[in-house]
Amino acid sequence: MSSQEIDKNKWNKLVNDCNNGLIYAQSDLLDSLADNWDAVIVGDYDAILPIPHRKKWHISYSYSVPFVQQLGLIGKSEFSYAEKIKSQIQKKFCYGTIQLNYGNVAIASQFGATPKTNMYLSLQQPFSVLEQTFKKEISRISNKLITNNWSVKKNIPIKDCMHLYRRLLGHKLQNIREEDFERLVRFCHKNKNENLQYFTRAVVNPSGEICSVAVLLRDNKRIYNIINASTAEGKKTSANYLLYYECLKEFSELPLLFDFEGSSIPGIASFYNKFNPLKEFYFIWHYNALPFPLSLIP
Repeated sequence: MSSQEIDKNKWNKLVNDCNNGLIYAQSDLLDSLADNWDAVIVGDYDAILPIPHRKKWHISYSYSVPFVQQLGLIGKSEFSYAEKIKSQIQKKFCYGTIQLNYGNVAIASQFGATPKTNMYLSLQQPFSVLEQTFKKEISRISNKLITNNWSVKKNIPIKDCMHLYRRLLGHKLQNIREEDFERLVRFCHKNKNENLQYFTRAVVNPSGEICSVAVLLRDNKRIYNIINASTAEGKKTSANYLLYYECLKEFSELPLLFDFEGSSIPGIASFYNKFNPLKEFYFIWHYNALPFPLSLIP
């Protein structure tokens, strides 16, 4: 079923109500960020699975949308109809990648999907309690920067955050087009869904120069760490310690999780681990059901 045919009210209600219905599957976000998307719908929206797709060389294929970590099956996850869902996907999209969520463990195993690590913290506690679980250097460096007149600013224009992110990390983001960045900015500016919010935070030095930025999204379950970047000075002074220290302080005692969004990059994973996060696994299912010789494409 194409996204235009979907009952968005039923769709979003299921996403909101299910534990593994994350912000990435909200129809407003998919409408904004994906080139196109279809869906598998089981029963009367008993379960749903969004499928972003593109076309190349006259072949329609599923793909991973930039800034979207996990989608997958949401709702009643019955092992019995997993093979039917797989067949339906591969019949229309003979090649591609599907991101399965942390609740799709059995299906991921059946599909032969690759696990990826995600990290998160529960914010449902006072910051004084949460802080005790961090590596001591987090608090020490953060408080030293505060003493030296560094601070965290709110409501930095998202375009400024994106510009800094692209300037610092663009060479590593060759699969993300300029249009993809623009889509995220438009979503944040034009979104009218009260259940979806965005925040920007930045660490500035005593001269008022931005040294570290973060773009966060929020739904009814999590705060998502979508974008983060630090300048050379920010890296040298460990400005990211202060950035996340203050963000976790700001959002503590809310009935939410703080989702670090991975990472599989060792240096970033090492940094996030200093906050003593819990871990979960989402899954990447890459497949090729094309006829020979196209079936040889990796």
